[in-house]
Amino acid sequence: MPHRGRKEDRSMEQRFSDLILLLAGGINQRRMYFDAHPKVRAFSQDFTIQLGKLLSGDDQEEFSFGVFKGKFIRNGKYLVGPSIAGRSLIAFAELLGCGGFAFSLPLQPADVVAFFRLAATVKDPIGDLAVAQELFAKEGIGHIRLANPFVKNRDGTFAEGTGEQSESIPHDDDLDDFSPLVDIYQSLYEIVARNNSMALHSGGLDIAGAMANGERLAGAGGDGVLDVMQFIRYPDYDSYTIGHSVRVGALAVVIGRRLGFPPEVVTELATAGLLHDLGKGRIPEEILFKPGRLDPDERRIMESHPALGAQVLIASGEATEMMVSTAWGHHIRRDGRGYPAMPDWHKPGFAAAVIHVCDVFEALTATRPYKKPMSPHRAYEIMFKDRAAFDPRPLSALVQALGLYPPGSEVVLTDGRRGVVARAGKNLDRPAVRLTRDQFDAPLAQGPESYVDLERESSLKVAEVILVGAGES
Repeated sequence: MPHRGRKEDRSMEQRFSDLILLLAGGINQRRMYFDAHPKVRAFSQDFTIQLGKLLSGDDQEEFSFGVFKGKFIRNGKYLVGPSIAGRSLIAFAELLGCGGFAFSLPLQPADVVAFFRLAATVKDPIGDLAVAQELFAKEGIGHIRLANPFVKNRDGTFAEGTGEQSESIPHDDDLDDFSPLVDIYQSLYEIVARNNSMALHSGGLDIAGAMANGERLAGAGGDGVLDVMQFIRYPDYDSYTIGHSVRVGALAVVIGRRLGFPPEVVTELATAGLLHDLGKGRIPEEILFKPGRLDPDERRIMESHPALGAQVLIASGEATEMMVSTAWGHHIRRDGRGYPAMPDWHKPGFAAAVIHVCDVFEALTATRPYKKPMSPHRAYEIMFKDRAAFDPRPLSALVQALGLYPPGSEVVLTDGRRGVVARAGKNLDRPAVRLTRDQFDAPLAQGPESYVDLERESSLKVAEVILVGAGES
């Protein structure tokens, strides 16, 4: 069947993406720590192991990818998810003036640590590939090749530079649907990562930067702010911690719009979502990332993160009341249970109730290193069944905005055609779909005729979900 080949291709693409994100994650860790730090060493070892598995099992001599127009490319295609979460690696390539990287065996963890160190410490543009290669040689970095930059032709097209180059140029149409959101989400990842790092090291917070990014997210068109999140995977705990806050901010925008909040309130709500989990930076990692059940003492420490986050925000002197209240109250249920413990007379504010809904829905439906995602339908069932937990207004608004098939979900229709959900319909199970492939798995031309509104096409319905927009299936 054609879908089997597509799933195999996607599995390989996910392995490529995971490797790129491990590199970016290692750079981020080296910016905070030092070469011998356990987290830096863990990222280098994990990358080396995964690279060995990929190359030994795929008969390839090297793992390579390009950097073009601020995004990753491979085999002539943009890698949307890694481009969002891997901005630190893109920035390194841009400083070096190279068009990408190629990694070969026998790469050693020490080579990868040195790569992380250079990426974390180089601040000024080098711009000359020969000089950059000399820098790699001086640091003793082996089995990592710098690709030549792409050059612009007289006719306005782009082509490979002189010398070795392993990547072809994607067509801009490949990214047209997502390009504005990719730029926004790159900035969101950067601001969340920066504030998490500042909170961890007891520094000041960049509240103004978070607000500016919250405004950009709130200004993105339609409920499709979640579309691009279908492309993001979390191969390590650090990237999913950041990704969780980004997705909560995006979900908060969807709910705020659906409830008719004014733009300035939606902006503040988005910012609150980006900052709601700052307190987790103060929780020991052996507790925060423990794969098993927490013991009572560990749970008590974990449940202190909302109060710790509120304290960090208050200490910044710039956070708004909404930001503080959502950090404090995003684990407080509608019936007052949850944590931190509150007096019986206290009721959580509405903004905290919104972020509570976003936080739980995101946790249920997103991929984690230790679990597969839950379908939106199943998540809705769980959340509506626990009637005392959630304010029904934001929960209902979320369901109405996303439907059973959130925007960005890749689906197969009953006639065999495949497409991406463009928007939810009034009937939760009948979204509008942008068709991408026909019954025989051939790509379809894009245009007005490629959109199918299942509310109007009663003979069609969704037969299968391949990829869920709010997480992976």
